[in-house]
Amino acid sequence: MGERAGRWVAGGLAVVLLALLVATGLVVAGRDEDDEGLTTAQHDVAAAARTEALAFLTVDHRDMDPLVDAVLEGATGDFAEQYAAQRETLTSEAVRTEATSTPEVVALGVGDQDDDSATVLVAANSTVTNAGTGSEGQVRYYRLRLRLVREGGRWLTSDLRFVR
Repeated sequence: MGERAGRWVAGGLAVVLLALLVATGLVVAGRDEDDEGLTTAQHDVAAAARTEALAFLTVDHRDMDPLVDAVLEGATGDFAEQYAAQRETLTSEAVRTEATSTPEVVALGVGDQDDDSATVLVAANSTVTNAGTGSEGQVRYYRLRLRLVREGGRWLTSDLRFVR
């Protein structure tokens, strides 16, 4: 399997995992902090990564289209293509399993940043409900690595992976 095909498979698996399951940074910000101590450039990257991570982890089987659109709004390149290709699967799995996921970012770290690219690690917790959890839901713990690139003056996610 070629490298690009492997990335497509890995990205697709990450997207499907999200539907089924309905940080080594330079600076770490907690859930109650306003990214204190970040430079302006780091703040912009952190805000974009936080927004994308929350969009990616949010699921509501009652109305998935705006949630998928929110992820695509902050995505570019292969990640945007992979995610868009999974729209139907994401929606049908969320509906089939009656899934909801309400996330919060608890920490993030901005690392390896230059003028046009950055890597951000995000720790997020999400309260997940689905047909198997009942109405009380379960807390799930996610660790994500986002690679962002600057396009048209905006930071967009070009790669998103679950990490340990």
